[in-house]
Amino acid sequence: AAGVLWRLSRRGVRLYPYVSVQEGVEPVRLPALPSPLRAGWASAHDVDALDVLWNGHMGTTRQRILERFQQGNRCFAIWDGDSVPAATWCDLETLSHEPEQRLLAAHEVYLFDAYVSPAARGRNLAPIMRAACYEACRALGRTTMLSFTDYFNESSHRFKAKLGARKLALRVEVALFGRWSKTLTLRRYSPPR
Repeated sequence: AAGVLWRLSRRGVRLYPYVSVQEGVEPVRLPALPSPLRAGWASAHDVDALDVLWNGHMGTTRQRILERFQQGNRCFAIWDGDSVPAATWCDLETLSHEPEQRLLAAHEVYLFDAYVSPAARGRNLAPIMRAACYEACRALGRTTMLSFTDYFNESSHRFKAKLGARKLALRVEVALFGRWSKTLTLRRYSPPR
């Protein structure tokens, strides 16, 4: 399916199916962060370590990291000494997912771009980090945590399922020749009973 979407995009038709998600809904049991790792908020002073982590992945350059801090975004990270093997971004002001953009309410936070370095994968760091990030966001009064997942990104769906996330809606952004776009809701998920 991803190949079909790519071929359509080459002809000027972009279809982007994605799922809107509310994270941190269900309580989960995860192992503790293994010693000597620690978790917490990073700052613009940590740009060198964050730049090494992302290394251009997902378009996250050193300049982009600095811009995110300047825009008021927060970065939650796992530290191993002076290095950062995993981090995720939080926007407290704007839901800035391209097909859906709006100001956030005072109790909301938009979570995006979670990343674990290839050398640190297989240690369950992504869900442990994200769960710790939920607690850090709650300490800031942000109790509703929103994110989006590409419909075909199975690893991201599994990652969020481990965290007790709840799917809100399946949507698709349709864009034609860079001149017109519309986002359609294909399905609204029922809340768990």
